[in-house]
Amino acid sequence: MSKPINQTITDYIKSQSRNKIIFHSRDFSDFESVNIGLRISERIYNLNEPGRIAMRVSSELDGILNAAISQHEVFGRYLSIENIGVLFEPELKLDFASLLQRYSQNNVLFVKWNGEIDTNNIYFLTKENGIKINIKNLSHIVI
Repeated sequence: MSKPINQTITDYIKSQSRNKIIFHSRDFSDFESVNIGLRISERIYNLNEPGRIAMRVSSELDGILNAAISQHEVFGRYLSIENIGVLFEPELKLDFASLLQRYSQNNVLFVKWNGEIDTNNIYFLTKENGIKINIKNLSHIVI
């Protein structure tokens, strides 16, 4: 018999690791997720300097993510994100692995992931046609 998901998460959070990243494909009713695509589009909707979009999005993203860090009675400090496709737009020049690393050191980072995952990599969309991100050095679980 497998453990309940909350117990799996709690056991992982208690483990000694530099990062705490949880990739999942279902919604959790325990807490809200930040819709990154929606929030970024709201923030840059009236941007008048398209040449500076990468810098502006990076700054706005940090503000959005820092403001969304919350406290959960069981999981502690956490950040939950979803609808992250905008982060893979080439003109934004974002390093997604670095973002994962940065926001999972002092928080549990829940990432709603609709792509594929293997042992050392996550794939935005599919292995065949998607973007490959190496997560070998990032402690994570997939639930």
